[in-house]
Amino acid sequence: MTYRIIVAEDQAASRKLLRQMIEKMAADSFEIVAEAKDGEELIEKVFEHSPDLVLCDIEMPKRKGIDAVKELQRTLPSLSYIFTTAHENFAVEAFELNAVDYVLKPIQMSRLMLSLERAKKVLKEKDRKLEKWNASLARIPIRFNRSLYYVQIDDILFIEKNDRKSIIHTVEEQYSSGETLEYFLEYLDHRFVQSHRSFIINLHRVARIQTSGKSYLVFFDHYDIAAQISKQNIQRVQQMLNSTNGV
Repeated sequence: MTYRIIVAEDQAASRKLLRQMIEKMAADSFEIVAEAKDGEELIEKVFEHSPDLVLCDIEMPKRKGIDAVKELQRTLPSLSYIFTTAHENFAVEAFELNAVDYVLKPIQMSRLMLSLERAKKVLKEKDRKLEKWNASLARIPIRFNRSLYYVQIDDILFIEKNDRKSIIHTVEEQYSSGETLEYFLEYLDHRFVQSHRSFIINLHRVARIQTSGKSYLVFFDHYDIAAQISKQNIQRVQQMLNSTNGV
C-alpha cells in the first residue's frame, strides 16, 4: 500500500532534498501529494489532498508548523506527523501531540528512512483497526438503558458531549454512552468531523448552517435539534462540506 504524504518546509532547497530522499528510499510506500512552505499553506494543503502523513518543519513563517498541527488536530485527530527541526527543545511538545517521530536537522538519509519505517508501522496499525471496525461494526454498539444497541453509522446525525456522557443523535432515537468523543473519532470515517469541542457532526447529513452569537448552529433534515460549530472551525467545516459536495 502507498501512503500519501505532504512535505511542509519553508526552504525550497530543503523541500527538494526531502522529496529526492523519499522518492529514492520509499517510493513503494509513500507518495508526495503536495508541498507547503508555511503553516497556513500546510493547513490548506491537508484539507485539499487528505494525506496520511505530514513531514513538518516546526519553525515556519506565517504560522509555525507545530501550531498548524495543533489546529489540524482539532478536526483531523487521526492524521500522523513527523516533525523536523534544528532545535532539540521542541521534542517534548512534539511528542505530546503524538508525533510519530522528531528528526533533527541536518537530516540524514538513514535517519529519515528509520522515521518513515516507524510511520509506516503506525499507519498500518491504523488501517488494521479501521478494517476491523468496518468489518465488525458497520453498526456501533452502544450500551443504553441496560441494553446493547447496534446503531448504524449512516444513521448518526451528530454526537454531543453532555456532562460525562456522549449523546448519539439519530432521526429516530437518542442514545447515551459513557464513551468519550475521542473514542468515536478514532473509528468514525471521513464523513464525521469534530466541529466543536462538544460536537462531532456527520457532514453527509448537514442540511443548513446559521449564525448564533459567536458560534454557528448546524441543522439536519427531519430533525429539530441542532449541533454547534465553533467560530474557529466554521471555515474548515465549510471547506470540507464543499469538498464532500464536489464544489
